Amino acid sequence: MSFAFIAIIAGLGGLLFGYDTGVISGALLYIRHVFHLSATMQGVLVSVALAAAAIGAAFAGGLSDAFGRRVVLLVTAVIFVLGALLSAVAWSLGVLLVGRILVG
Repeated sequence: MSFAFIAIIAGLGGLLFGYDTGVISGALLYIRHVFHLSATMQGVLVSVALAAAAIGAAFAGGLSDAFGRRVVLLVTAVIFVLGALLSAVAWSLGVLLVGRILVG
């Protein structure tokens, strides 16, 4: 694989994470009514992805050293897609929280 292709894929990962972080504010208007969320749970729902990202970042360097950057990038991309799909089809607050954690 060429360096440019890998750089584009890595950049898209950051772009998608930023998009997901921002888009929750618009979706939250509807989510709070569907799941009857309090202000505290709205905050938890928004921040859980960022907290999971911080925890994941703490382990990313060690995992990259152990398995290689390419493998770690591919695995995290798959986890992100699964989290996004789970968030999209969430039938309960717990499932939505798990999806947001996977996205983070």
